[in-house]
Amino acid sequence: MLRPALLALFLTGATAPAFAQPPTETVPLLREIKQWVIGCDNLRNCHALSAPSGVDEEDYSSLTLHLWHQAGPQGYLRLRFDHRGEDVDLSTLLLDGKPLGLELTQDLHIELDDQGGDPEVQSFGGIEDAAARRWLQRLRNGQRLQLPGDEAAHVSLSGLSASLLLMDAVQGRLDNVTALSRPGKGAASEVAPRAPAPVLRKFTAAAPLTAEEQAGLVAAALQAVKPEEGEPEATVGALTAQQAMTVTRYDCAAYNCEFDVSSRERQAPYKETPMDLQPLPLEDAALQGSVGYDEASGTLSYFYKQRGIGDCGGGASWVFDGKRFQLSEFHRMPRCTGVGYGDWPALWTTVPAP
Repeated sequence: MLRPALLALFLTGATAPAFAQPPTETVPLLREIKQWVIGCDNLRNCHALSAPSGVDEEDYSSLTLHLWHQAGPQGYLRLRFDHRGEDVDLSTLLLDGKPLGLELTQDLHIELDDQGGDPEVQSFGGIEDAAARRWLQRLRNGQRLQLPGDEAAHVSLSGLSASLLLMDAVQGRLDNVTALSRPGKGAASEVAPRAPAPVLRKFTAAAPLTAEEQAGLVAAALQAVKPEEGEPEATVGALTAQQAMTVTRYDCAAYNCEFDVSSRERQAPYKETPMDLQPLPLEDAALQGSVGYDEASGTLSYFYKQRGIGDCGGGASWVFDGKRFQLSEFHRMPRCTGVGYGDWPALWTTVPAP
């Protein structure tokens, strides 16, 4: 996942003069190109990662290459390798069967994960902009990176060049000195400025529900669903002095459930009230898989797993401002490649209320 310092850079606003090459893609964007997945958020920050497209075991890779390019004239470029499994030495990496050499691999350093990430993942990255560009220049025309003696530790470079071109198009870098795929003579100051991040409006916590309110709301929520099998379960929490949130889980499959989510009056007969939920971009279906509401922060969230280990699917969270649930973040990963949720492409970025 992005470290706090990198996240702060992403969320810092930037301005620039008029630019010559406007962005040619709308955002948010999520696209699959051969053996790569590319996601760009509402600020035009982009993340590309290697992701085998096959479903057979031989297509699995324990090695993933991530590329982040921040939008804007001074937007930083970062490259990171993640390896799942035993400790490895990336100085031995082969490109199409030949050693990469220390001139590249010496730019890698082990990243210490203090963010509660997967202890089975070893990360190498933090490369400075110039070094990352040297890597990309070398890799663009290659076919495959691999650790010697480990068939599972590989990165297919099929689709990398097209992914870099797409990121440049999203950020208005075509024919610019800052481009990753097609650099030109355009000055960095001509790159499209990064869009300002939406600022979330504050949530003001309401008085907690009384025992009587909780019991009445749970009963009303359970009565509203008709499960095909099993007993439904309902949780409730305060929204405002007059409204409460109910989340009812039912008809669970192996690792996802159906949910009925509604806002209701806190007083009998606990009638449903309109719930204004900011829609997800890309026409994604919200509130599925696993859904929860935290009344302390006014946060409603979901996490949908496409398979049991939770390395692909979607997730988002919303913050209630007293009237509306504002979309706070949104992540999607369309391919199941062993990548944890914290490293799925971010498609919606905001900043907390001041």
